[in-house]
Amino acid sequence: MTQLLSTRRWMDLLTPEQQKTYSSAIRKGYFATYDGYRWRHEFYGAFIWKHPGRVKIIDKFKQVIGRAPLWEDITDDNLRDVKEELDASYAPNSVRTICAEINAIIRENAESKDIPSMSYARVLRAKKVVVQSVFLTDEEIRKIHEYRPKTVRRRHAKRIFMLECLCGARFSDCLRLSPVNLSSDGRTLTYVSKKTNHEVTVPVHPWLREYLVPSSPIEPQSLAVPSYNDAIRFFCQSCGIDQQVKVYQAGREQTGPKWKFVSTHTGRRSFATNLSLKNVPLEQIALMMGHFTGNAPDVSMTQRYIVTRLQLSPAAFQAFMIPGAERAAAENEAYNNPTNDFDDFDDFDIPEDEQLVIPERPQTEAS
Repeated sequence: MTQLLSTRRWMDLLTPEQQKTYSSAIRKGYFATYDGYRWRHEFYGAFIWKHPGRVKIIDKFKQVIGRAPLWEDITDDNLRDVKEELDASYAPNSVRTICAEINAIIRENAESKDIPSMSYARVLRAKKVVVQSVFLTDEEIRKIHEYRPKTVRRRHAKRIFMLECLCGARFSDCLRLSPVNLSSDGRTLTYVSKKTNHEVTVPVHPWLREYLVPSSPIEPQSLAVPSYNDAIRFFCQSCGIDQQVKVYQAGREQTGPKWKFVSTHTGRRSFATNLSLKNVPLEQIALMMGHFTGNAPDVSMTQRYIVTRLQLSPAAFQAFMIPGAERAAAENEAYNNPTNDFDDFDDFDIPEDEQLVIPERPQTEAS
């Protein structure tokens, strides 16, 4: 069994910026054995180095295995047990994303490491399920803009969320935005996406500038996603964003106030959806959100962020009208509801060039 010695070398080997990036893993002791590249070449080190925000996934491995997972621990049985833990703790699509991240780390090292699992791709396979998300309207975003949080952490969360809503940047990019990203004429904001390395340019919203500046000198440098979600739900609830909505999430239909379903990506979805409602071309929205395939805007990716659905046009409904349906309805009404005042039939929407035929009523023996 591989043994790793506990050290404090991370303090000397990590830059101040890296120490901030990996602060969660450092607090949990995963960097106690850090010695540079050797640490990064173990499974848990490789995963944390690539996904510093996913330390809880390594916690799941540790819960199952009893220690930080090494390559020798990547067996089919251990992976199945970890996946069961993920299924119990996360929504189906989150499990699918996490499994893909684990799969990618294993695949990247499969040729150079002695990995016991031969079926990791099959074991980690997870289905994608339909998800309905919410977005905030311009009026709801205005309410948040006017809201004044009382704590430093909530002011920080509001600042980041408003950046998402106003410029469509990812959470990780909003944490890095500042007035330096503004163009010299102040009309556009430009940044390089941390996830894709693509340069993104967005027109500057009138409210944007105030959110590029920290809300306090003691504003935190980082923001944990669970705490961020709790904060934005709190101030959405405080702003009265409580319209009852029905969504499909975590594999089931759920009903509740809108604020309950607001989360990290809601600001970005709101940005895309509100632009779409204003008839901004999809290609332009893709450019502003940094969605590219090669050097071309990837509209298929952008469409997943637009919450509103395509509406059936009047022409579509007209196509389903049965020829003569209006005339048949009028004749049936006349037959079942006879009247001596034939002027009443003017109420029916009958084409002028068609003659209304009123069938004779059957005669009974009494008549």
